[in-house]
Parts: sequence; C-alpha cells; structure tokens
Amino acid sequence: MLISIAMVFISFMLAVKVMSNAVTEHFENETIVCLDAGHGAGDNGAQSTDGTRLEKDDNLKLTLLVGEKLKENGVQVLYTRKEDTEITLKQRCKIANKYYCSLFVSIHRNSSATGTGIEAWISNSPKGDEKELAQVLTESICKITGLENRGVKLGYRDSVNENYYINANTNMPSLLLEVGFITNEKDNKSFDEKTDEIAQIIAKNIQNFIAKDVEKS
Repeated sequence: MLISIAMVFISFMLAVKVMSNAVTEHFENETIVCLDAGHGAGDNGAQSTDGTRLEKDDNLKLTLLVGEKLKENGVQVLYTRKEDTEITLKQRCKIANKYYCSLFVSIHRNSSATGTGIEAWISNSPKGDEKELAQVLTESICKITGLENRGVKLGYRDSVNENYYINANTNMPSLLLEVGFITNEKDNKSFDEKTDEIAQIIAKNIQNFIAKDVEKS
C-alpha cells in the first residue's frame, strides 16, 4: 500500500515538473515583441505648446497601430497598455521579462523649446543588436517624414553613464523611440499625416529584426 502511494506521489511530482518546464519552454521559445506606449492616465508626458495635445495619446495611437501591422504579419505582440491606463516603469519591464519577450520597443514623442526630428535611445551596455535596429528605424522614419535624423543615443539624456529605466531593466534588446517633437508644429503635422506609414515602417523593421534574430538562434 505504501509503495503504491509512493509511486503515485512520484508520478504526480514528475508530471508537475514536466508541465512546469513545458510552460517555461513555451514562453522562452516564442518570439514575442513587447510594445510600450509611453506614459498614460495621470502621466500625460509632454504636451504641445498650446496644451491641447498630450504625448500619452500620440504614443498609444502609434503603438496600437504598429501592433496591428505586426499581428497582420503573424508576429506575436504584447502591449504594456492598450488604453489610457496608469502603469509604472517597473511594471512595464516586469511584463516583458515575465513573458520572455524577444524585443522591447517603447514609443514616445519628444519635447523641447526648439527641437525637431527623430531619435532613439538604447542602453550604454546593449543586450543585443538593438543599435542596428534603432539606426534603421530612425533612418527610415526620417525618409518618410522628411524630418531631421537626430541619431541613436546611448545612456540617458543627462548622463551617458546612466540609462533609461526600460533599457536598464528589461532582459531583452530594447530601445526608446522618440517620434518627433510634440512641441514642434512641423513634427506634429508630419506625425498626423504619416501615422500609418510610420507605423508600417516601424513594424516592417521590427519584423526584419526578429526574423534575423530567429535565424541566428
């Protein structure tokens, strides 16, 4: 009787172990792109000079459109937010890390009294080939919009020795993409007129990036 009970217990534990490993392997082996619409809810981000346009709204609009275009081409997408909701930087990174995402892209609009153009930020200690992706993204968006290419920057705007939180705390290649200045009317006009094209080129380059990554693995 004791032997039978022991055998049942061992079988149960083995089954649990196998199921546990299966779930982990499932997430680890899936190619998932995490799209992060910067800011949200009470955190408006930057705003236009007249105060009528909020960065959080532009970020969400473009992020969801990029996600739609990726999914149309069979890419699995995970959003940190899909609505005007509040989510901390820590939670954003936790979501991406929990599901073993292959890439993390955070979409933003820039802000400055005189600034214009497109730029991307990556960690000063990159986790993969995100610099290559960031360069392609800034170049291709500038080609579509005609805006200035401000390039790919490492670290944090106030210190190259620091990093933006999402670049420092995600386990996968990551970048923060600044799609024009919300404080510049020319940039805003370009954003509005070219939103679909911008989303399309972002999605295309992300897809090319992860396909290359899959080929290497």
